[in-house]
Amino acid sequence: MYDVVVVGGNLAGTSSAIHAASKGLKVALVEKNKEPYNPAHCGEAIHLDTLNYFDLYDMDYIKNPILTTIINVSEKEYALSYKAPYQLVIDRNFIENELLNRATKLGVNVIMGSRMKDYTPPNDIVLGDGSKIKGKIIIDSSGIACQIGKRVGLAGTLRQEDVGVGVQSRVKGNFKADTMKIWFGRPYAPLGYAYLFPLNEEIANFGIGLLGGQKYNLNELLNNYIKHEISGQYQIQSTFRACVPIAAPLTQVYKDNVMITGDAARLTNSLTAGGIRYALISGALAGIVASKYLNNEVNSLELYQIRLKKLVRALNRIYNKKRKMEEEKYFIKYYSRIFKVAGYAIKVAPNFTEKYILKKLQKDRLIIDNLE
Repeated sequence: MYDVVVVGGNLAGTSSAIHAASKGLKVALVEKNKEPYNPAHCGEAIHLDTLNYFDLYDMDYIKNPILTTIINVSEKEYALSYKAPYQLVIDRNFIENELLNRATKLGVNVIMGSRMKDYTPPNDIVLGDGSKIKGKIIIDSSGIACQIGKRVGLAGTLRQEDVGVGVQSRVKGNFKADTMKIWFGRPYAPLGYAYLFPLNEEIANFGIGLLGGQKYNLNELLNNYIKHEISGQYQIQSTFRACVPIAAPLTQVYKDNVMITGDAARLTNSLTAGGIRYALISGALAGIVASKYLNNEVNSLELYQIRLKKLVRALNRIYNKKRKMEEEKYFIKYYSRIFKVAGYAIKVAPNFTEKYILKKLQKDRLIIDNLE
C-alpha cells in the first residue's frame, strides 16, 4: 500500500506528489494521458513570483516578459504598462515535464497513460485495466471532472454558467513580444474574453473563453479575433478545446482520507479562469498535510481545510461578483470600471500598484510557508 495516491498528473497533482515524497512518503501518481498536453491547454500566463517561489524560473525554457497589457472592453481600450516584467508567458509543457521529472527523482511511482476507472473508499483506486492500487491518503487532482470528490459527496454537478468553455490556437506570425492583449465582450467574446499571449516574436497563443450555456461558434469567434489582431500572414499550428471551472470553490475540500486540489476543488478565479498559482499552492499543501498526518503530527486532514479557508473565502467573493455579471450590461460595466481604475493607478502610482499586487500574491504563499 502507498502512503499517498494522487489522481491527476497536472500541476496540482505533481505538486502534491513532490511535497509528499520529499517528506519520505511512498507515493503513486496516476495520470490518464501518456504525456502532458502539448501545447499546454491554457494561455500560459503566470506571475514571476509564482515561478520563483516554486523554483521554476532559473531554467532554460520560454519565459517571455510582458511589459504592456492592452485591454479592450467592448471596443474601449485601456493600456496598462509596467515598470518591470512581473508577468510572463511561459512554456507550461516544459514546467509540467519538469515537475514530473522531479517527482520521479524523489521516488514517486509515476503511472502515465492510465485512467482512473473507479474509487472504492477508503483506499482503492481502480484503474482502466481493472487493476487496483491502494493508498492510505487519496489526493484528487483530476481537474474539472473532480472524479473522487464526486464519489465521496463533496462535489456536485456544475451549472452551465459555472463552466468556462474555450478554444485556443497556437499561431505563427509577427507579434510584439512584450505586449499581451485581452478583449472582453462583443464582437469576439460575448460574456467572456479573447486573448493574445505571445511566447516570442513569432509564436502566440490566441484563445476565446466564454461563460458556459451560450450558443456561439467558438472557432468562428476565434478566427475573427485572430484576423483582427494580425494584419499580415499567419499560420495556425494547433487548436484545442477545453473546459475550466469558473464556479464557487468547494465548501469542503477534504473528507476522511481524501483531499481535493486545484481545479477539482474549483480553486480558480471565476472572473479570469486563472488557476495555475492555486493549483501549485493547494497541491503543495496537500502533500505537506499528508506527511504531517502520517507522521502523527496532526490527527486528521482538517489542517488542509483550515489552511485554505482564507483563499476559499476570497475566491467565493470573486464568484459572487461573477454571478452578478452573468448579464451582459453588468459584465461590461464591471470590467470597464476595474480597468479604468487599474489604468489610472498604474499611471499615477506604478511602484505602489505593483507592490500592492505582489503583496496580494505573496499572501497566498502564507498558506504553506510556515508549515515547511
